Amino acid sequence: MASLSILTQGEGSICIIAWTAVPTGAVYVTGSILQNAVAMKRPDYEPQGWHVTLIMWGILLICAILNTWLGMILPVLEVFIGIVHVLGFFAVLIPIVYLGPKADARSVFVQSFNVGGWRDITLATFVGLKGIVGAFLGTDGVVHMAEEVASSTMVVPHSMLFAIAINGVLGFAMLIAFLFTAGDLSAVLKSDAPYSFMQILESATQSTGAAIVFSSMIAIMQACCGLGGISSGSRMLWAFSREQALPGWRWILQLDKRTSVPFHSICVIVMAAGLIGLINIGSSVVLNIVLSLLMEAFFFSYVIPLSLLLYRRVKGHISEPQQGGGDNKGFVWGPFRVRGWLGIVNNIFALVFSGIIVVFGFWPASSHPTPSHMNYSVAIFGGVLILAVGYYLGWGRKHYMGPLAEVEVTAASVEERRGERGL
Repeated sequence: MASLSILTQGEGSICIIAWTAVPTGAVYVTGSILQNAVAMKRPDYEPQGWHVTLIMWGILLICAILNTWLGMILPVLEVFIGIVHVLGFFAVLIPIVYLGPKADARSVFVQSFNVGGWRDITLATFVGLKGIVGAFLGTDGVVHMAEEVASSTMVVPHSMLFAIAINGVLGFAMLIAFLFTAGDLSAVLKSDAPYSFMQILESATQSTGAAIVFSSMIAIMQACCGLGGISSGSRMLWAFSREQALPGWRWILQLDKRTSVPFHSICVIVMAAGLIGLINIGSSVVLNIVLSLLMEAFFFSYVIPLSLLLYRRVKGHISEPQQGGGDNKGFVWGPFRVRGWLGIVNNIFALVFSGIIVVFGFWPASSHPTPSHMNYSVAIFGGVLILAVGYYLGWGRKHYMGPLAEVEVTAASVEERRGERGL
């Protein structure tokens, strides 16, 4: 029981890091894209860090209102966002393919670049993976909303697969289109422009106005990611507080009486993201270091359950559900899973891949970084884990009983579990 408690305490703490960084990163990218759009139109504009911070706060406020007082329109709004997402894809893709320069296939599919100064292209590829796998982050957000989804045991995994399939196809198509129309890829990679895609859009369309419009569409979609990140992150925080695993869990658990949404947990996520945004006033480099935790936190949070699932699979500790309404004891498979040896292979691949991303996610972008470009995320990540372990040893081990197996837990069952631990 103690090992289960400390593992879940660590897992929950890592998830808090990840789901606080999701809306922070999304609204930061939105703000900085809009700032760069202004700079494209007005060359005399002098970008300031506090400009982006104010934009972040404005977007966070809108997201907070949509998640709380206007929560009833959120499902309809998300459907609309999905439609705009697909239509926006074609709105950007068609003009750049039609108007942009055309590169040869060899420069797109064969040519490689090692601008980080690593000893070989293989190592450079592993270090560069963290810029690619970011597209997968947040896919599991629907898991944290499962208690509010009908038939969640099937709907949730299906929605995750559909999201990856649809966005994978759209993203790959857009990647190929950008690579064919980017012009001199070497110059683009070595450019000091914060967002190379804005430079590519302007070059492909030969219009600053068109590049600003397309970039603004991307910024809006990023803001919508922040909206979803707050929704999922607040539910994760609320569920972790329900297990009494956080300081102030009683306050965080309180629901809005009118809408029944976790109002306080939403406020915590929004305020945390807003406070992190203050870092940008002093240094955008420091903020990027903090946001780099997003990658490591997510994939490290995958490593723990993947390891435990693989162990249970190999040991045969997970049984088939009893037919005819019999009682199921121990671990039982749900209705959605990859069966047999394919499931084990899939599990091993996911574990190895996540481990690779965690290891190389802590590396700097170049082989000889200066102190200002060093990746300090490993220090911050380790510090949070140390604080989580310290909190558990000081308070959690006496009060935290581990994850709740049921959504509804009676007072008698809680007292029974406390009695088993001698509390």
